[in-house]
Amino acid sequence: MKTKMKLHLLYIVAIVLLASCENEIPYNPDNQQPLLIMNAQLDAGKDVNEVYLHLGEGYSIEHLNEATLFLYINGKIAETPKAVSPEEIYGHLEGELDKDIYESLLKSIRFKKYRLTSTLHPGDNIRLEATAENGKYHASAEVTMPQPIESLHVDTCLAYLREYSGQTLYRQYKITLQDRPNEKNYYRLDIWNDRSYYCKWKEYLEDENGSLIKVEDEDGSWHWASIPRDTTILAPRQNEIINREDVILTDGHPGNYDDEENELFPTINNKYNIFNDNTFRDSYATLKVYTPLYQEYYPVEGHYYYHISRKQTITVRLLSITEAEYRYLKALNCLDDGDYDNILMEPVSLPCNVIGGLGFVGVCSESRVVIDLPETVCH
Repeated sequence: MKTKMKLHLLYIVAIVLLASCENEIPYNPDNQQPLLIMNAQLDAGKDVNEVYLHLGEGYSIEHLNEATLFLYINGKIAETPKAVSPEEIYGHLEGELDKDIYESLLKSIRFKKYRLTSTLHPGDNIRLEATAENGKYHASAEVTMPQPIESLHVDTCLAYLREYSGQTLYRQYKITLQDRPNEKNYYRLDIWNDRSYYCKWKEYLEDENGSLIKVEDEDGSWHWASIPRDTTILAPRQNEIINREDVILTDGHPGNYDDEENELFPTINNKYNIFNDNTFRDSYATLKVYTPLYQEYYPVEGHYYYHISRKQTITVRLLSITEAEYRYLKALNCLDDGDYDNILMEPVSLPCNVIGGLGFVGVCSESRVVIDLPETVCH
């Protein structure tokens, strides 16, 4: 999940109840001793996976001075990664921030981040063990990488959806998957829209006084001297999915734009696009979803681009996840939703699969279909 997955640390240390995978345990921050918090999203086949450690005390996150992480795969130790330095975490901001502010930012980091470089495979038993503050705190989590589905097919076209008082053009997907037989399965849908822009411009030459240089052509005409330049710029990845028309992703309650805007009868959106195989066990299912077409991303670097062309790649990912992660993401769907009211609606408990501490370690295996759209000239 991107990976970029939100860690939701504050949810974990602030909720009234915490649910383990088997039991709900009361959480009283006033009487709670400091606990090590472990969060990770581990993807099978990924080159690098990340693990985060925090130290929680009551409602607050304390500074974690020292910690050690161990990764075991199928009962054997695979690696003991070093914590990523603050400079690696925020190095991209150096030069953009005032020096004093940048140094204060580096010193303010309270957590530890680790990169796992061991390749994880479907079926692997994974155990993470962490100790902190010279062995004072200990936390561990053990999970098994799920198996991916074997069949995934994607059809796509452009289609209109009603929005506000008119119709808006979106990209529609019909995604057909085959359920893994003879077992209870849980899934998550993820769609990446990646765009890159190939740009050409002229860099005009200047003399030592900063004045533009003129040159004469063979036909006697004059023009400013220049050198052709080109570059490729990546637009930010987009992964929004509109799933309101799909029966499976709305848990049997498909709707329309009016339903989403109804303030009297709000619904909890399936933000993480999770589902199970209750309605199609040992069979096939077809999901119907949409993504925006997105506004063109025109990079500005002080140049006049006389040519801009766009390449777009769409990656449809069907992730096999565990039941615990399905429950965890379902809880986050509620907590992240603006319509969730903890007074009027049923209380939400977050699953926790970390022993001796708090947090959640998720695992997934993916099947994917990559669609390369034809290159288009924008300018």
